[in-house]
Amino acid sequence: MRLFTAIYPPEHIVRKLTRLQKGVSGARWSEPEKLHITTGFYGDLDAEYAEILDHHLGQIRLPGFDLSLSGAGHFGKSEPHSIWVGVDENDSLSRLHMACRRAARQSCIDMESREFRPHVTLAYMRGEVRIDRIVAFEKRVNAFKAGPFLVDQFHLVSSWQKKTGGNLYKIEASYPLYG
Repeated sequence: MRLFTAIYPPEHIVRKLTRLQKGVSGARWSEPEKLHITTGFYGDLDAEYAEILDHHLGQIRLPGFDLSLSGAGHFGKSEPHSIWVGVDENDSLSRLHMACRRAARQSCIDMESREFRPHVTLAYMRGEVRIDRIVAFEKRVNAFKAGPFLVDQFHLVSSWQKKTGGNLYKIEASYPLYG
């Protein structure tokens, strides 16, 4: 199964995000229940490694913190593949990301080495995408702000490939943030 850790924004923030999801042809907008901030991506793991990872993630002891969202952008320079809303810089979020990476190392799991760029993916692109529509979306959403909201837990989530449409997500475990 493919696993990642994530923070799910509260419902009132999700409502604000879903109101943004329009105006880009070729966008497959993420369903509200899938909107999240990835704190660690672990890839395909068998049940044994998933159990070991769960154990190490459960050892993380960090305080809760506030997060805010703002602005928008896309990934994929020559061929855009996703549209996102940004997460404001936050030291506590960075510490949580590093703790998730440490849990992976302790579990003998190799995580990808790309730079941590926290965001909420609003859409994935399919077919022909007009970059001018993405740029117009980004200009429209550039002044967007949501939060702060309290982050008092994070989750281990599995992603299951469907034959059509987006992947299925299932929360496998939840971990409280204390303090």
